[in-house]
Amino acid sequence: MAYKKEKMQLNGEQRKILDGKEGKILQEAMESLIKYGTAMGAREFIRISSAHTLFTLRSKVARCFLPRGVLLTKEDIDKFSKEIIGTQVRVKTTVNPGAIDREKWQQMGAEEATYNSVMQTVEIGKRCGFMMTYTCIPYLTDNIPLIGQHVAWSESSAYLYINSFLGARSNRDSCEISLYSSLLGIAPNFGLHLDENRRGTDLINVQCELKGPIDWGALGYFTGDRVGIGIPVFKNLRRPTTEEAVQLSASMSSSGAVPMLHIVGVTPEAPTIETAFRGNTPRQTYIFDESAKGEVYQLLNYKPEGKVDIVFLGCPHATLYEIKEIARMLEGKHVANDIRLWVMTSSSIRASAEQLGYAEIIEDSGGELFADGCFLCYYVNAPNKKPKMDRIATNSAKQAFGARRSFNSNVFFGDTERCIQIAIDGGA
Repeated sequence: MAYKKEKMQLNGEQRKILDGKEGKILQEAMESLIKYGTAMGAREFIRISSAHTLFTLRSKVARCFLPRGVLLTKEDIDKFSKEIIGTQVRVKTTVNPGAIDREKWQQMGAEEATYNSVMQTVEIGKRCGFMMTYTCIPYLTDNIPLIGQHVAWSESSAYLYINSFLGARSNRDSCEISLYSSLLGIAPNFGLHLDENRRGTDLINVQCELKGPIDWGALGYFTGDRVGIGIPVFKNLRRPTTEEAVQLSASMSSSGAVPMLHIVGVTPEAPTIETAFRGNTPRQTYIFDESAKGEVYQLLNYKPEGKVDIVFLGCPHATLYEIKEIARMLEGKHVANDIRLWVMTSSSIRASAEQLGYAEIIEDSGGELFADGCFLCYYVNAPNKKPKMDRIATNSAKQAFGARRSFNSNVFFGDTERCIQIAIDGGA
Protein backbone atom coordinates (compact mmCIF):
# COMPACT_ATOMS: atom_id res chain seq x y z
CA MET A 1 0.00 0.00 0.00
CA ALA A 2 1.13 3.56 -0.67
CA TYR A 3 0.14 4.68 2.85
CA LYS A 4 0.57 3.42 6.39
CA LYS A 5 -2.43 1.54 7.71
CA GLU A 6 -1.85 2.75 11.24
CA LYS A 7 -2.67 6.34 10.28
CA MET A 8 -6.32 5.53 10.96
CA GLN A 9 -7.63 3.08 13.50
CA LEU A 10 -9.48 0.20 11.85
CA ASN A 11 -11.64 -2.46 13.43
CA GLY A 12 -11.59 -6.08 12.36
CA GLU A 13 -14.26 -5.70 9.70
CA GLN A 14 -12.55 -2.67 8.18
CA ARG A 15 -9.17 -4.43 8.05
CA LYS A 16 -10.82 -7.39 6.35
CA ILE A 17 -12.20 -5.10 3.65
CA LEU A 18 -8.84 -3.34 3.27
CA ASP A 19 -7.13 -6.70 2.78
CA GLY A 20 -9.44 -7.41 -0.16
CA LYS A 21 -11.43 -10.19 1.47
CA GLU A 22 -14.73 -8.51 0.53
CA GLY A 23 -13.79 -7.89 -3.10
CA LYS A 24 -11.94 -5.32 -5.18
CA ILE A 25 -14.67 -2.67 -5.21
CA LEU A 26 -14.90 -2.42 -1.42
CA GLN A 27 -11.14 -2.65 -1.07
CA GLU A 28 -10.64 0.36 -3.36
CA ALA A 29 -13.39 2.22 -1.55
CA MET A 30 -11.73 1.56 1.83
CA GLU A 31 -8.30 2.57 0.53
CA SER A 32 -9.69 5.87 -0.72
CA LEU A 33 -11.58 6.63 2.49
CA ILE A 34 -8.44 5.94 4.53
CA LYS A 35 -6.39 8.30 2.35
CA TYR A 36 -9.09 10.94 2.61
CA GLY A 37 -9.51 10.56 6.35
CA THR A 38 -5.76 10.62 6.95
CA ALA A 39 -5.38 13.80 4.87
CA MET A 40 -8.15 15.46 6.89
CA GLY A 41 -6.73 14.41 10.26
CA ALA A 42 -9.36 11.79 11.14
CA ARG A 43 -8.26 9.02 13.47
CA GLU A 44 -11.25 6.72 13.09
CA PHE A 45 -14.39 6.03 11.12
CA ILE A 46 -17.94 6.71 12.23
CA ARG A 47 -21.07 4.79 11.25
CA ILE A 48 -23.46 6.66 8.97
CA SER A 49 -27.21 6.24 8.50
CA SER A 50 -27.52 7.48 4.90
CA ALA A 51 -25.69 8.85 1.88
CA HIS A 52 -26.50 11.10 -1.05
CA THR A 53 -24.22 10.78 -4.05
CA LEU A 54 -23.83 10.82 -7.82
CA PHE A 55 -23.99 7.54 -9.70
CA THR A 56 -23.45 7.69 -13.44
CA LEU A 57 -21.42 5.48 -15.74
CA ARG A 58 -20.04 8.38 -17.74
CA SER A 59 -18.95 10.59 -14.89
CA LYS A 60 -15.77 10.67 -12.86
CA VAL A 61 -17.54 8.49 -10.28
CA ALA A 62 -17.25 5.50 -12.62
CA ARG A 63 -13.55 6.29 -12.91
CA CYS A 64 -13.28 5.43 -9.22
CA PHE A 65 -13.16 1.85 -10.45
CA LEU A 66 -11.88 2.31 -14.00
CA PRO A 67 -8.57 3.42 -15.56
CA ARG A 68 -7.90 7.14 -15.16
CA GLY A 69 -7.26 9.58 -17.97
CA VAL A 70 -9.24 7.81 -20.70
CA LEU A 71 -12.70 8.23 -22.19
CA LEU A 72 -15.05 5.45 -21.16
CA THR A 73 -15.72 2.90 -23.85
CA LYS A 74 -18.46 0.29 -23.99
CA GLU A 75 -15.90 -2.24 -22.77
CA ASP A 76 -15.08 0.00 -19.79
CA ILE A 77 -18.74 0.27 -18.89
CA ASP A 78 -19.27 -3.47 -19.26
CA LYS A 79 -16.26 -4.11 -17.01
CA PHE A 80 -17.52 -1.66 -14.41
CA SER A 81 -20.98 -3.20 -14.53
CA LYS A 82 -19.67 -6.71 -13.92
CA GLU A 83 -17.48 -5.58 -11.04
CA ILE A 84 -20.01 -3.51 -9.16
CA ILE A 85 -23.09 -5.69 -9.63
CA GLY A 86 -23.30 -7.82 -6.52
CA THR A 87 -21.92 -4.99 -4.39
CA GLN A 88 -24.67 -3.52 -2.25
CA VAL A 89 -24.86 -0.15 -0.55
CA ARG A 90 -24.94 -0.54 3.23
CA VAL A 91 -27.11 2.49 4.01
CA LYS A 92 -30.02 4.32 2.46
CA THR A 93 -28.53 6.10 -0.56
CA THR A 94 -30.17 8.57 -2.91
CA VAL A 95 -28.62 10.05 -6.04
CA ASN A 96 -28.20 13.58 -7.35
CA PRO A 97 -29.83 14.83 -10.58
CA GLY A 98 -28.51 13.62 -13.91
CA ALA A 99 -28.55 15.27 -17.31
CA ILE A 100 -31.96 14.28 -18.65
CA ASP A 101 -35.59 13.53 -17.90
CA ARG A 102 -35.96 9.76 -18.25
CA GLU A 103 -39.52 10.11 -19.59
CA LYS A 104 -39.23 13.32 -21.62
CA TRP A 105 -35.68 13.09 -22.89
CA GLN A 106 -36.77 13.69 -26.48
CA GLN A 107 -38.60 16.91 -25.51
CA MET A 108 -35.38 18.04 -23.85
CA GLY A 109 -33.50 17.46 -27.08
CA ALA A 110 -31.29 14.69 -25.71
CA GLU A 111 -29.81 12.02 -27.94
CA GLU A 112 -30.83 8.37 -27.79
CA ALA A 113 -27.30 7.33 -26.82
CA THR A 114 -27.50 9.56 -23.76
CA TYR A 115 -30.88 8.11 -22.83
CA ASN A 116 -29.60 4.53 -23.23
CA SER A 117 -26.59 5.26 -21.02
CA VAL A 118 -28.81 6.74 -18.32
CA MET A 119 -31.18 3.78 -18.35
CA GLN A 120 -28.25 1.37 -18.14
CA THR A 121 -27.02 3.33 -15.14
CA VAL A 122 -30.46 3.17 -13.51
CA GLU A 123 -30.61 -0.59 -13.86
CA ILE A 124 -27.12 -1.13 -12.44
CA GLY A 125 -27.77 1.33 -9.61
CA LYS A 126 -31.01 -0.36 -8.64
CA ARG A 127 -29.34 -3.77 -8.56
CA CYS A 128 -26.71 -2.34 -6.20
CA GLY A 129 -29.35 -0.89 -3.87
CA PHE A 130 -29.10 2.78 -4.83
CA MET A 131 -32.38 4.70 -4.73
CA MET A 132 -32.17 6.24 -8.21
CA THR A 133 -34.15 9.32 -7.25
CA TYR A 134 -32.16 11.90 -9.25
CA THR A 135 -32.96 14.89 -7.07
CA CYS A 136 -31.03 17.63 -5.26
CA ILE A 137 -33.70 17.92 -2.52
CA PRO A 138 -33.86 14.31 -1.21
CA TYR A 139 -34.38 15.70 2.30
CA LEU A 140 -37.92 16.68 1.24
CA THR A 141 -38.88 13.43 -0.47
CA ASP A 142 -36.80 10.29 -0.07
CA ASN A 143 -33.94 10.65 2.41
CA ILE A 144 -34.66 12.58 5.59
CA PRO A 145 -31.95 12.28 8.25
CA LEU A 146 -32.86 13.07 11.84
CA ILE A 147 -31.12 15.31 14.34
CA GLY A 148 -27.75 13.96 15.41
CA GLN A 149 -27.51 11.31 12.69
CA HIS A 150 -24.18 11.07 10.88
CA VAL A 151 -24.45 10.89 7.08
CA ALA A 152 -22.24 11.24 3.99
CA TRP A 153 -23.79 13.65 1.52
CA SER A 154 -22.56 15.40 -1.59
CA GLU A 155 -24.52 18.23 -3.34
CA SER A 156 -23.54 21.55 -1.89
CA SER A 157 -26.95 22.89 -0.92
CA ALA A 158 -28.34 19.57 0.33
CA TYR A 159 -25.68 18.89 2.93
CA LEU A 160 -25.86 22.52 4.10
CA TYR A 161 -29.65 22.22 4.50
CA ILE A 162 -29.57 19.02 6.56
CA ASN A 163 -26.78 20.29 8.82
CA SER A 164 -28.58 23.56 9.45
CA PHE A 165 -32.31 22.78 9.50
CA LEU A 166 -32.47 19.07 10.40
CA GLY A 167 -29.50 18.86 12.75
CA ALA A 168 -27.92 15.95 10.86
CA ARG A 169 -24.14 15.79 10.49
CA SER A 170 -22.28 15.65 7.19
CA ASN A 171 -19.18 17.14 5.69
CA ARG A 172 -19.23 18.60 2.20
CA ASP A 173 -18.23 15.27 0.72
CA SER A 174 -17.36 14.85 -2.93
CA CYS A 175 -19.39 12.53 -5.14
CA GLU A 176 -16.63 9.93 -4.93
CA ILE A 177 -16.32 10.06 -1.14
CA SER A 178 -20.08 9.85 -0.58
CA LEU A 179 -20.20 6.89 -2.99
CA TYR A 180 -17.44 5.08 -1.09
CA SER A 181 -19.22 5.80 2.19
CA SER A 182 -22.51 4.45 0.85
CA LEU A 183 -20.81 1.16 -0.05
CA LEU A 184 -19.09 0.84 3.33
CA GLY A 185 -21.59 2.51 5.68
CA ILE A 186 -18.87 4.64 7.29
CA ALA A 187 -17.23 8.06 7.00
CA PRO A 188 -14.01 9.52 8.41
CA ASN A 189 -14.77 11.18 11.74
CA PHE A 190 -13.71 14.82 11.31
CA GLY A 191 -15.14 18.23 10.46
CA LEU A 192 -18.86 18.69 10.99
CA HIS A 193 -19.22 15.26 12.57
CA LEU A 194 -17.57 16.80 15.64
CA ASP A 195 -19.26 19.23 18.05
CA GLU A 196 -16.36 21.68 18.17
CA ASN A 197 -16.46 22.28 14.42
CA ARG A 198 -20.15 23.25 14.33
CA ARG A 199 -19.77 26.53 16.25
CA GLY A 200 -20.63 29.83 14.63
CA THR A 201 -17.80 31.99 13.32
CA ASP A 202 -19.43 35.14 11.91
CA LEU A 203 -22.52 37.19 12.80
CA ILE A 204 -24.98 38.31 10.13
CA ASN A 205 -27.26 41.06 11.43
CA VAL A 206 -30.35 41.18 9.22
CA GLN A 207 -31.83 44.69 9.18
CA CYS A 208 -34.38 44.48 6.36
CA GLU A 209 -37.55 42.59 5.55
CA LEU A 210 -37.25 39.38 3.54
CA LYS A 211 -40.41 39.03 1.47
CA GLY A 212 -40.03 35.59 -0.06
CA PRO A 213 -37.64 32.90 -1.34
CA ILE A 214 -35.86 35.27 -3.71
CA ASP A 215 -34.88 37.62 -0.88
CA TRP A 216 -33.63 34.63 1.11
CA GLY A 217 -31.58 33.68 -1.94
CA ALA A 218 -30.10 37.17 -2.01
CA LEU A 219 -29.27 36.90 1.70
CA GLY A 220 -27.57 33.55 1.09
CA TYR A 221 -25.51 34.93 -1.78
CA PHE A 222 -24.42 37.90 0.37
CA THR A 223 -23.50 35.61 3.26
CA GLY A 224 -21.53 33.06 1.27
CA ASP A 225 -19.57 35.82 -0.42
CA ARG A 226 -18.65 37.40 2.94
CA VAL A 227 -18.14 34.35 5.15
CA GLY A 228 -16.44 31.99 2.70
CA ILE A 229 -15.91 28.72 4.57
CA GLY A 230 -17.11 29.96 7.97
CA ILE A 231 -20.35 29.21 9.79
CA PRO A 232 -22.67 32.25 9.88
CA VAL A 233 -25.05 32.97 12.74
CA PHE A 234 -28.10 35.02 11.77
CA LYS A 235 -29.56 37.62 14.09
CA ASN A 236 -33.04 39.18 13.67
CA LEU A 237 -34.10 36.57 11.15
CA ARG A 238 -37.59 35.09 11.19
CA ARG A 239 -38.37 31.41 10.75
CA PRO A 240 -38.22 30.61 7.02
CA THR A 241 -40.63 28.55 4.97
CA THR A 242 -39.22 25.37 3.45
CA GLU A 243 -38.80 27.08 0.08
CA GLU A 244 -37.01 30.02 1.68
CA ALA A 245 -34.65 27.71 3.56
CA VAL A 246 -33.85 25.85 0.33
CA GLN A 247 -32.95 29.06 -1.50
CA LEU A 248 -30.87 30.33 1.42
CA SER A 249 -28.85 27.11 1.45
CA ALA A 250 -28.40 26.90 -2.31
CA SER A 251 -27.24 30.46 -2.88
CA MET A 252 -24.89 30.41 0.10
CA SER A 253 -23.13 27.35 -1.26
CA SER A 254 -22.73 29.06 -4.65
CA SER A 255 -21.03 32.29 -3.61
CA GLY A 256 -19.06 30.60 -0.82
CA ALA A 257 -18.28 27.24 0.73
CA VAL A 258 -20.35 27.60 3.89
CA PRO A 259 -20.82 24.14 5.47
CA MET A 260 -23.75 25.03 7.74
CA LEU A 261 -25.55 28.01 9.28
CA HIS A 262 -27.29 28.91 12.51
CA ILE A 263 -30.58 30.79 12.68
CA VAL A 264 -31.26 31.56 16.32
CA GLY A 265 -34.39 29.73 17.43
CA VAL A 266 -34.56 27.67 14.22
CA THR A 267 -31.37 25.61 13.88
CA PRO A 268 -31.65 22.73 16.39
CA GLU A 269 -28.24 23.59 17.85
CA ALA A 270 -28.92 27.32 18.19
CA PRO A 271 -31.74 28.03 20.65
CA THR A 272 -29.83 31.18 21.60
CA ILE A 273 -27.08 33.23 20.02
CA GLU A 274 -24.73 32.15 22.80
CA THR A 275 -25.21 28.45 22.09
CA ALA A 276 -24.76 29.07 18.37
CA PHE A 277 -21.26 30.48 18.95
CA ARG A 278 -20.42 28.11 21.87
CA GLY A 279 -17.85 30.48 23.32
CA ASN A 280 -16.52 31.77 19.99
CA THR A 281 -16.18 35.51 19.52
CA PRO A 282 -17.51 36.49 16.07
CA ARG A 283 -14.55 37.09 13.80
CA GLN A 284 -16.66 39.50 11.71
CA THR A 285 -20.11 41.09 11.90
CA TYR A 286 -21.91 41.87 8.64
CA ILE A 287 -25.02 44.00 8.14
CA PHE A 288 -27.60 42.84 5.60
CA ASP A 289 -29.91 45.80 5.03
CA GLU A 290 -31.85 47.17 2.07
CA SER A 291 -28.68 48.60 0.58
CA ALA A 292 -26.84 45.27 0.80
CA LYS A 293 -29.83 43.43 -0.63
CA GLY A 294 -30.00 45.89 -3.51
CA GLU A 295 -26.32 45.31 -4.30
CA VAL A 296 -26.92 41.56 -4.60
CA TYR A 297 -29.84 42.09 -6.99
CA GLN A 298 -27.73 44.46 -9.05
CA LEU A 299 -24.91 41.93 -9.24
CA LEU A 300 -27.10 38.94 -10.19
CA ASN A 301 -29.13 40.90 -12.74
CA TYR A 302 -26.59 41.10 -15.55
CA LYS A 303 -27.95 43.02 -18.57
CA PRO A 304 -31.43 41.78 -17.63
CA GLU A 305 -33.57 43.74 -20.08
CA GLY A 306 -34.56 42.40 -23.48
CA LYS A 307 -35.89 39.26 -25.14
CA VAL A 308 -35.47 36.10 -23.06
CA ASP A 309 -34.58 32.73 -24.58
CA ILE A 310 -35.54 30.56 -21.63
CA VAL A 311 -37.21 30.98 -18.26
CA PHE A 312 -35.84 28.41 -15.84
CA LEU A 313 -37.44 27.56 -12.47
CA GLY A 314 -36.51 24.75 -10.13
CA CYS A 315 -32.93 25.19 -8.92
CA PRO A 316 -32.81 23.42 -6.52
CA HIS A 317 -35.68 21.21 -7.66
CA ALA A 318 -39.09 22.81 -7.28
CA THR A 319 -41.22 21.69 -4.34
CA LEU A 320 -44.82 20.62 -4.85
CA TYR A 321 -45.98 23.92 -3.36
CA GLU A 322 -43.84 25.88 -5.82
CA ILE A 323 -45.28 23.88 -8.71
CA LYS A 324 -48.79 24.55 -7.42
CA GLU A 325 -48.06 28.29 -7.39
CA ILE A 326 -46.53 28.19 -10.89
CA ALA A 327 -49.65 26.44 -12.16
CA ARG A 328 -51.84 29.05 -10.50
CA MET A 329 -49.92 31.85 -12.21
CA LEU A 330 -50.12 30.14 -15.61
CA GLU A 331 -53.73 28.97 -15.59
CA GLY A 332 -55.62 30.38 -18.57
CA LYS A 333 -52.48 31.98 -20.03
CA HIS A 334 -49.89 30.93 -22.59
CA VAL A 335 -46.12 31.14 -22.83
CA ALA A 336 -44.86 33.22 -25.76
CA ASN A 337 -44.23 31.07 -28.84
CA ASP A 338 -40.50 31.69 -29.02
CA ILE A 339 -39.84 31.32 -25.28
CA ARG A 340 -39.06 28.15 -23.37
CA LEU A 341 -40.37 27.77 -19.83
CA TRP A 342 -38.70 24.90 -18.01
CA VAL A 343 -39.61 23.83 -14.48
CA MET A 344 -37.34 21.17 -12.97
CA THR A 345 -38.27 18.84 -10.12
CA SER A 346 -37.94 15.24 -8.94
CA SER A 347 -39.90 12.29 -10.35
CA SER A 348 -41.77 11.77 -7.09
CA ILE A 349 -42.85 15.40 -6.88
CA ARG A 350 -43.83 15.45 -10.55
CA ALA A 351 -45.97 12.36 -10.00
CA SER A 352 -47.87 14.24 -7.29
CA ALA A 353 -48.15 17.31 -9.54
CA GLU A 354 -49.61 15.14 -12.28
CA GLN A 355 -52.17 13.59 -9.92
CA LEU A 356 -53.22 17.03 -8.70
CA GLY A 357 -53.51 18.53 -12.18
CA TYR A 358 -50.69 21.07 -11.80
CA ALA A 359 -48.53 19.45 -14.49
CA GLU A 360 -51.37 19.59 -17.03
CA ILE A 361 -51.89 23.31 -16.42
CA ILE A 362 -48.18 24.05 -16.90
CA GLU A 363 -47.96 21.97 -20.07
CA ASP A 364 -51.21 23.34 -21.52
CA SER A 365 -49.74 26.81 -21.13
CA GLY A 366 -46.73 25.86 -23.24
CA GLY A 367 -44.35 25.20 -20.35
CA GLU A 368 -42.46 22.00 -19.56
CA LEU A 369 -42.31 20.19 -16.22
CA PHE A 370 -39.17 18.08 -16.31
CA ALA A 371 -37.90 15.63 -13.69
CA ASP A 372 -34.62 14.02 -12.68
CA GLY A 373 -32.37 16.51 -14.42
CA CYS A 374 -30.26 19.52 -13.62
CA PHE A 375 -30.35 22.26 -16.22
CA LEU A 376 -26.66 23.07 -15.94
CA CYS A 377 -25.75 19.36 -16.15
CA TYR A 378 -28.01 18.92 -19.16
CA TYR A 379 -26.55 21.91 -20.95
CA VAL A 380 -22.99 20.70 -20.42
CA ASN A 381 -23.78 17.15 -21.59
CA ALA A 382 -26.16 17.88 -24.49
CA PRO A 383 -23.92 17.57 -27.57
CA ASN A 384 -26.25 19.02 -30.18
CA LYS A 385 -29.65 20.44 -29.32
CA LYS A 386 -28.62 22.85 -26.60
CA PRO A 387 -31.33 25.40 -25.79
CA LYS A 388 -30.32 28.94 -26.62
CA MET A 389 -29.17 30.66 -23.45
CA ASP A 390 -28.01 34.13 -24.47
CA ARG A 391 -30.51 35.56 -22.00
CA ILE A 392 -32.31 33.70 -19.23
CA ALA A 393 -34.77 34.57 -16.48
CA THR A 394 -34.71 32.68 -13.19
CA ASN A 395 -35.88 32.92 -9.59
CA SER A 396 -32.75 31.13 -8.31
CA ALA A 397 -29.68 33.02 -7.15
CA LYS A 398 -27.67 29.83 -7.65
CA GLN A 399 -28.89 29.54 -11.24
CA ALA A 400 -28.31 33.24 -11.95
CA PHE A 401 -24.75 32.94 -10.70
CA GLY A 402 -24.09 29.66 -12.49
CA ALA A 403 -25.54 30.63 -15.87
CA ARG A 404 -23.51 33.81 -16.11
CA ARG A 405 -20.32 32.17 -14.89
CA SER A 406 -20.60 28.96 -16.92
CA PHE A 407 -22.30 30.14 -20.10
CA ASN A 408 -21.77 33.91 -20.15
CA SER A 409 -25.54 34.40 -20.22
CA ASN A 410 -27.30 37.67 -19.64
CA VAL A 411 -29.56 37.11 -16.65
CA PHE A 412 -32.79 38.41 -15.20
CA PHE A 413 -33.05 37.43 -11.53
CA GLY A 414 -36.48 38.01 -10.02
CA ASP A 415 -39.32 36.35 -8.17
CA THR A 416 -41.43 33.54 -9.61
CA GLU A 417 -44.36 35.74 -10.53
CA ARG A 418 -42.16 38.13 -12.51
CA CYS A 419 -40.42 35.23 -14.26
CA ILE A 420 -43.78 33.76 -15.28
CA GLN A 421 -44.86 37.12 -16.64
CA ILE A 422 -41.64 37.33 -18.66
CA ALA A 423 -42.37 33.89 -20.11
CA ILE A 424 -45.81 35.12 -21.19
CA ASP A 425 -44.64 38.51 -22.48
CA GLY A 426 -41.45 37.27 -24.09
CA GLY A 427 -38.98 39.58 -22.38
CA ALA A 428 -37.93 41.46 -19.31
